[in-house]
Amino acid sequence: MIDRKKYKEHPESTTDFYIIGRVLGKGAFGKVNLCIHKLTEKLVAIKSLNKYYLESKFNNNKLQNEIAILKELKHKNIIRLYETFSTETYMLIVIELCGGGDLLSYVRKRRRLTESIAKLAFKQILNGISYCHSKGIVHRDIKLDNILLNFYGDIKVGIKMIVRFVILE
Repeated sequence: MIDRKKYKEHPESTTDFYIIGRVLGKGAFGKVNLCIHKLTEKLVAIKSLNKYYLESKFNNNKLQNEIAILKELKHKNIIRLYETFSTETYMLIVIELCGGGDLLSYVRKRRRLTESIAKLAFKQILNGISYCHSKGIVHRDIKLDNILLNFYGDIKVGIKMIVRFVILE
């Protein structure tokens, strides 16, 4: 039996904990890979950002702010952050895998949505955004390719451009 008192914290993650699979997408600063966590066998997505681009204080502060905010958010319609860690070259962000792709591809493939599917999608998007607003967080880049679908077709708002807002009185 494991003595839980002996282990006060989880071991620090490394790329050794994951089987890195195919590239799901590429961006200006890095890419997203399909991965499997070796211990749990859970499918996840790992966003790897080249540290070279994070040398800029602005980019680094923006990323740290987004990570801090994502750690706070726990809602069924918001993409989930599992953990972050880094290598010598990359900052790695482990997030929930949304195997259904993005809403833009979904709509393009079907040309249009039925009213019932559109209502359900819109309701889930509003639930996620409303939750963010209740936490004092604003999404600054809501568009179809930042709205993701999980394997069951449920909406997950991808958080890429988020900021905390302060109400001035």
